[in-house]
Amino acid sequence: MADSLPDVFRGAPTYAQIRELERAIAQLPQAEFKETHHFAEGIYGRELFIPAGTVLTGKIHRHSTLNLLMQGRIKVTSEDGMVRELEAPAIFTSPPGCKKVGYALTDTIWVNVHATRLTDIAAIESKFIVPEAPALTDEETLCLGQQ
Repeated sequence: MADSLPDVFRGAPTYAQIRELERAIAQLPQAEFKETHHFAEGIYGRELFIPAGTVLTGKIHRHSTLNLLMQGRIKVTSEDGMVRELEAPAIFTSPPGCKKVGYALTDTIWVNVHATRLTDIAAIESKFIVPEAPALTDEETLCLGQQ
């Protein structure tokens, strides 16, 4: 699958290219993602299981986001136009406004952590995620974050 998507993993893809990739992904058989929600005092963690061989795109976060790669190996686009291959364990912060593209080389577990007392998932999404329909702008807002 990754071999058929060379433009996405060469340099920094534009927002329009990522949206085009999302349309292409929607035409393929969909991967089974397992999402688990974790709550502690003032903290929310969204855990996502990503099966090996899956190409996916992330959501645009309004604020900087703590990312925890708990298991696996994954290639991810970065803010500097590079594609980074990450291997667990890894912890890094993504700046606000980024939209990542990833390719899971192995079964992967990825966790995003947000500071909030909210426990309603829809309310959390509304607070932390930028809606993408209709499309935002053609700005290039991709990042992986500082490591």
